[in-house]
Amino acid sequence: MEVRTLLRLGKSSLVVVLPKDWLKELDLKAGDKVVVTQEEDGTLKILPSNIETKKNGRKINITINVDNCSEPNLIERILVGNYLVGNDFINIVSTKSILSPDYLKTIRKIVNKLRGVEIVEHTTNKIVLQCVADPIKFTISNILNRMLSLIISALDYIKRGLREDNRDYIKEVFYIEEEIDRLYWLAIRQILTVQKNRALTKLVGIESPLHLVGNRTIVKTLEMASDYLEDVAKDTLDVLNLVSYNEYSEIFDEIVGLIDKLEDVASDVIRSYSGLDLKTANDVLNQINGLEKYGRELIEKIMSSTTNVKIGVLLVRIVTRLIDMTRSLSIVCEIVINRALEFPSDKISCVKIQQID
Repeated sequence: MEVRTLLRLGKSSLVVVLPKDWLKELDLKAGDKVVVTQEEDGTLKILPSNIETKKNGRKINITINVDNCSEPNLIERILVGNYLVGNDFINIVSTKSILSPDYLKTIRKIVNKLRGVEIVEHTTNKIVLQCVADPIKFTISNILNRMLSLIISALDYIKRGLREDNRDYIKEVFYIEEEIDRLYWLAIRQILTVQKNRALTKLVGIESPLHLVGNRTIVKTLEMASDYLEDVAKDTLDVLNLVSYNEYSEIFDEIVGLIDKLEDVASDVIRSYSGLDLKTANDVLNQINGLEKYGRELIEKIMSSTTNVKIGVLLVRIVTRLIDMTRSLSIVCEIVINRALEFPSDKISCVKIQQID
């Protein structure tokens, strides 16, 4: 925090000197226009009038020498990390005459996973990546709702694949998981961009900088939920390779019924988040408690009725991962309740606000 003195300008006006570092960060100079707004708490917010053109800040050119990245998975993590922190230009070089096929395979895999990243130059010992995606183009609500919708689609594909003994349906879950990963990394890139330039919060639909931590928790939670569903898909394929639906129809029917309930829960999570609906969020948490109990009972039934140990283990893992996925959605509802209580409205009949002087 800096304390600055108000200076008199003319007979009635007062001025304050703006911080040099802030002016440099936003590339502001004498004669540029700024917008000044008064917040509800009495504070003043100063933004460049052309904030859209100032939002990207300074560009950094990163060079990675792969000869020094021999540890397993290190190059992959460095590339993802650079994307997340907002570095748009990455040079991948080798002092040798040619990049190894293993590095090329890793780089191409990461480029396919990161939204908006392209190879703009490729020689035998150098690859240049550029990110053309604008994280401010999407609101955080758009990203989170898309992730939730994809989770519902994954549940539906698992359910249909299991019920119809159709492996192609279940394999769709792997593509959905990859898309959720792309959205997750885009969301983290967006959150970190806003953390570096708080003036962008409203542009991405974030009402308060305090919500940045909650948003990061939500996107990580949804990414974990998709990982659980990927595990469910793998185990379901293994089960269908061993038995037919008819052989374990009673257990399969109960798993399908559980997935039906999870789809309803995920839909309610979308409604609660989109409308900051405290009542719906509370209803979802109550439903999740009931589903956890149902899952435990189903696991006991599987263990007592399945004589084939391998199939029993796979079925138990499927139910366990589905419940794990459900628990992860509960975190979203807890954050919704917290945010709804920041500014309770008339919709929350059991909470009244009284201003204390």
